[in-house]
Amino acid sequence: RPLASIDAQRGVDANPYTSEEDVRVGGELFASRCSVCHGADGRGDRGPDLTREVYRHGNSDRAIFMNILSGIPNTGMPSVRLSDQEMWQIVAFVRSLRAPAEMAETGNPDAGRELYVRHDCGRCHFVGGEGGRLGPELSTIGWSRSPVHLRASIVDPGGDIEEEFRQVRVVGADGRPTVGVLLNEDSYSVQLLDMAGRLRSFMKSDLEELESPEVSLMPSFAGRLDDTELDDLVAYLSSLRQR
Repeated sequence: RPLASIDAQRGVDANPYTSEEDVRVGGELFASRCSVCHGADGRGDRGPDLTREVYRHGNSDRAIFMNILSGIPNTGMPSVRLSDQEMWQIVAFVRSLRAPAEMAETGNPDAGRELYVRHDCGRCHFVGGEGGRLGPELSTIGWSRSPVHLRASIVDPGGDIEEEFRQVRVVGADGRPTVGVLLNEDSYSVQLLDMAGRLRSFMKSDLEELESPEVSLMPSFAGRLDDTELDDLVAYLSSLRQR
């Protein structure tokens, strides 16, 4: 922003724009600026569920306002260029989304953890100081992804691949392929983390092929888990909110 927010400078704590009209306008702004990550109904997609009673980065009107104004470092939440009134109107709309009571969990997180271990998810995913690095870290995934998004990622992992976890495949002069995730690339070389978690470096001049297939390294669990097991695994992942 070219100038600091006036309301941020003044330390305004309570939302001054809370009328039904403000909520309506806030809903329109939310639909155009926020729904791509938080979902049209605010229940989350790539971004967290906003109908929850508790938010990781603050629950007050001012905290929500500042998160919109400045973004949240080390997350996918960017700063938003809007007037103070428009940001407060989004806050009013977000407040209107909050469910009157916590929705009942449909899955069993303990059973979900057993599934996570049984299917060796820790080979690629890192949780609580343990696991691999071929896939996204999941230690706080319950804060940043909605149950709907988590379920979709399990059933169709290729539907929304984060750029840093795209598959890379190289074939050397000996014809042997190596598959992993890209760590670094320059004009002359490429470095990747292979499926065994080993750092590999190749000179491009020594490669027969270098490609990045639009396919996730993670297999789909559609058909491998029934609905109850999917609910359990999603419940476990949703419970991961380590600070």
